[in-house]
Amino acid sequence: MATRGPKRDLDAEQRILTATSELIRSRGPNRVAINDIAAAANVGKQTIYRWWPSKHAVVVDALAQAFEAENPFPDSGSTRADLRTQMRRVAASFSSPTGSIIRELVAAGQGDPQIATAFRQRFFEARRTRAKAAIERGVARGELRKGLPIEAVIDVLYGPLWLRMLIGHQPLSRAAVDEILDLAWPSIAVAADE
Repeated sequence: MATRGPKRDLDAEQRILTATSELIRSRGPNRVAINDIAAAANVGKQTIYRWWPSKHAVVVDALAQAFEAENPFPDSGSTRADLRTQMRRVAASFSSPTGSIIRELVAAGQGDPQIATAFRQRFFEARRTRAKAAIERGVARGELRKGLPIEAVIDVLYGPLWLRMLIGHQPLSRAAVDEILDLAWPSIAVAADE
């Protein structure tokens, strides 16, 4: 979350994020106003604007916090198992009302660069950073090949999930995740004879 304005009251900040999360889940982000968030969080709207530059920034921060709580990145000692668990969690979230919120924000970002930037910086990049760390752990443990183009690996693993969530042409099931990971794994894993 970006720091803006004076030092935050952590209780008020959490009330704002919780209220925002509840409102966007019940109405969708496009039908929630700053006044709604302020009333639900029992703060003045000036408090929100002091800490966030726009409604969409607080919406994306609330979404990011909720998504992180639903989808922690595991570290079990097995990169393949961790990726499978994480990808299944992401697929489940994308199939839930959270997926609808993400679709609305991505669509809104197509016509508003400020929304697109807030979504990319506050939600998308944080998720990629966690995936990158998991892949780097796999390389360090000798499970994944050295010199992997990590950003491309993340795209290969998670791109199909995003595509299925945004377009809806294929299911976002556990079986789909397993199929995607099973197809990608041989290209990133250390071969048995290495």
